Amino acid sequence: MGARTNYTIITSDNPAQNINVYAHWDGEESVSVMQNAVSKAMPRIKMGDYSYATRIIIDQLTKHGRDSETGYGIYIGDTVTHEEEYEYKEIDLVNNRVRVGSMLFDLEQFVAVLT
Repeated sequence: MGARTNYTIITSDNPAQNINVYAHWDGEESVSVMQNAVSKAMPRIKMGDYSYATRIIIDQLTKHGRDSETGYGIYIGDTVTHEEEYEYKEIDLVNNRVRVGSMLFDLEQFVAVLT
């Protein structure tokens, strides 16, 4: 049911502080959704303002669910197993990289695909 995916945002070396966004319908578009979110946050990422960057990323990841009771969720903590149908996705602000499944990209390399 659905096209579930999860996005993990790393803002600290402590996995218990990971921010995880659950998306019920993003599956097939999840990589492009994530690229757009990172791209929008890139000015704040470059400034080292991870708090603002995280807010922008979450805002972009969940923008299609605004005013809806279902579709997205957020939780704090280490990544847990869900009914995820697509590869693991991680935005690592500490190490300036993105992971999609087994592929690892520099943040700028990841968003450069959009242009």
